[in-house]
Amino acid sequence: MVQTIEVIYEDNVLKPVNPIKGLAEHEKISIIIYPGKSKDKLRKIAGTLDKEEADRMQKLIDEEFGKIEGEW
Repeated sequence: MVQTIEVIYEDNVLKPVNPIKGLAEHEKISIIIYPGKSKDKLRKIAGTLDKEEADRMQKLIDEEFGKIEGEW
C-alpha cells in the first residue's frame, strides 16, 4: 500500500493531519520526507505566466516528455 499523507512535526514526532487508513497500531513503515517548503515556492509562481508563456512552456514540456515516453 502506497499513500501520500500530510503530517505535522511536533515534539520530535511526525503526527498525521488525518487518520491513516490501512495501518495497524504499532505497525512499522518506511517513509520519505519532502519538506512542505518546496510546495510553497511553487505556489508563489503559480499564475505568474501569461497565456503565451504558458503555451510555450507546455510545448517544451510535451517535447521533452515525448523524447523519453518510450523509455517508461
